Amino acid sequence: MVSPNAADLETLETLSDGKARNALALRLAESKTPRLAEVLIRMIGRPDLRNDRGTLVHALGHYDCSDHLNFLVDLVIDGGWEVAHEAFQIIDLIETVEGDDAERALASTTMALSKVDIEDWRRELFEDILDMFE
Repeated sequence: MVSPNAADLETLETLSDGKARNALALRLAESKTPRLAEVLIRMIGRPDLRNDRGTLVHALGHYDCSDHLNFLVDLVIDGGWEVAHEAFQIIDLIETVEGDDAERALASTTMALSKVDIEDWRRELFEDILDMFE
């Protein structure tokens, strides 16, 4: 027998209706459903959801994402306005980052900031991320 939480996670991954998917993701996140963070990360990475993942990133913020710093930095680099800002808010909540994860995040952000054709709002997010490493 599948537990209600497991069934909800399966449903979340298969829902095609964006409003229903977002509502379920938020409900599960607010109730701290176990294993939801992994499901959200997988869904956020799906190409078919590329233009409909802001709420999923927001839901991810209900969890400790300290082990997912570089995933979040990549969302700031490549995501649209909503996704980038939601990812930045989660990064801002991470208290300590050290070692290889910190070095990779710093290198990725520095490289992204060196591009000349980036939006002003994204440049500001990059600069704020770099400030976190000072």
